[in-house]
Amino acid sequence: MRKIMRLAAVFAAVFAIAAAGCGEKREAVAEVVYTDETTAVIKALADGGSLEDAMNTLKDIGELDFTGDSGGYGLFIKSVNGRFADDKENEFWAIFTSLEEQGEMVYSDDENGTYNYDGHICGGALYGASGLPMAEGEYYVLSLEKYQ
Repeated sequence: MRKIMRLAAVFAAVFAIAAAGCGEKREAVAEVVYTDETTAVIKALADGGSLEDAMNTLKDIGELDFTGDSGGYGLFIKSVNGRFADDKENEFWAIFTSLEEQGEMVYSDDENGTYNYDGHICGGALYGASGLPMAEGEYYVLSLEKYQ
């Protein structure tokens, strides 16, 4: 009986510690530097995590609103700041980034289009939000585009 009581006490302590951490304010690793109906520009403030992680943090602190579905290829962005991509109009949310390379990995190129934000040329991302690493000082653009 003592073992059960000790286990219950340990379980309660662990649960209390875990629950206390749930109310902590998350520190942003990125900031939204520009937004309009068809665009959101995010600047990385630190290295670490993915664009999807940064988007979730920005959503949690009220700086960005988005919806999407997670699947085998990661996050599929459906809307940004209330604007849904319209399938009937051949619209989709594209990602552009100023992060070209990191180590041996290539993350964007001009062949997939470019987006110029305030003199920063961002190439079309070769990875989705789940696969793009956040790199301090780099820009990540969510842009509503049309395909042919």
